[in-house]
Amino acid sequence: MMILKECLLQTNWSAVNADLCRLFPEFVEYMASYQAAYEELDRTKPEVGNTRITIGRFEPNSVLPFYIVGFNGECPKGYCLKFIPWQRWLGLHIDPSLHDQYQHSEIVAICLYDMSWAGFRSDEVESFRREFIHHENCLWAIYAHEEAIKSSEFNPIKRKQRSNEFNEALNLHDIDDVCWVDNESTEYRQARFEMEVQMYCLGETETDYEDYCAKVVALREDFQLRWPDPSSNHPNVH
Repeated sequence: MMILKECLLQTNWSAVNADLCRLFPEFVEYMASYQAAYEELDRTKPEVGNTRITIGRFEPNSVLPFYIVGFNGECPKGYCLKFIPWQRWLGLHIDPSLHDQYQHSEIVAICLYDMSWAGFRSDEVESFRREFIHHENCLWAIYAHEEAIKSSEFNPIKRKQRSNEFNEALNLHDIDDVCWVDNESTEYRQARFEMEVQMYCLGETETDYEDYCAKVVALREDFQLRWPDPSSNHPNVH
């Protein structure tokens, strides 16, 4: 599979600029900043891993047109990539199906839009991810993006999926989620991750929102019964 850096090297700023203006017309005034980000990416060495990306569409004519999801290896649980280092972005593998849907410059434009959500330089994104909790403007931006997701995805299950991906990227979790604690055992952490994968897969397969919510609650309750002590190496048998 082609990595994003290889895709970028087969484009030029003129083509990417044209696609950004067409796909995201409300951000035309920021094209100089997008160009600076594009040029930084052109100079940056990729950090190749085992993650592939796919591009999804929100509802037509909605606030947000696209979303990007990353998948590590064979794990079916996707995650938001907005805040990962740009070296890792450049090393992401592009799902082959995307080449049938988009030109190289379009893929780069959509990725550039997503990766610069928190800043037009890699150090700005890093700073946002590290310090957002202390800055009211950053918190308002996060809240606004949550609202944009709600306005852009009419399916309540998919809306929850996209919202969870975004919040998990910031290490934020719903109040109903199983809490993360500092003294988690390795076994507890792995079991919690496996539960999160199950929840994510439910979001990909369930069509009825009430059934989806009931099954998610059941997974959480079963997990908490089996793992009342996060520091333990072994679950309760029940």
